[in-house]
Amino acid sequence: MLGIKDGQTLAKVLYRNSSLTSLKLYSNKLGSEGVAVIIESLYKNTVLTTLDIGNNEIGKGVKMIADALCKNVALTSLNLNKNQLGICEIKELAKALCKNTTLTSLTLYGNQPGVEGEKALMEALCKNDTLIYLGINHDNTITRTFQ
Repeated sequence: MLGIKDGQTLAKVLYRNSSLTSLKLYSNKLGSEGVAVIIESLYKNTVLTTLDIGNNEIGKGVKMIADALCKNVALTSLNLNKNQLGICEIKELAKALCKNTTLTSLTLYGNQPGVEGEKALMEALCKNDTLIYLGINHDNTITRTFQ
């Protein structure tokens, strides 16, 4: 299981990486600090397109992810399942989706977006024409494929 220090080491590798296109770090203990340094590395890394950081207890660390999405890092697929994201964090992501032009798939299963968060995501989709797949709840109430 990877922790914060492992996230920092991995970020250093990602700064120099020119071939890794998919990174799956599901169910580790990176926390918001470990994820933050990985996300920061994406500003220089232009080849990583798929990132799975589900179940890493990132919580409020999603702000860094939202900032990166606003700057259109190369990511096309992002898994944030089971990361203790509430209404405020989901709204941050929704704002980023209004500006992002690269992400085609976003999964948010096992978080707590609430009605307000779900509404913010739906409103963001009116401004985002690149997102094809959005998964929110395990009961599939708002899991949709847009084509």
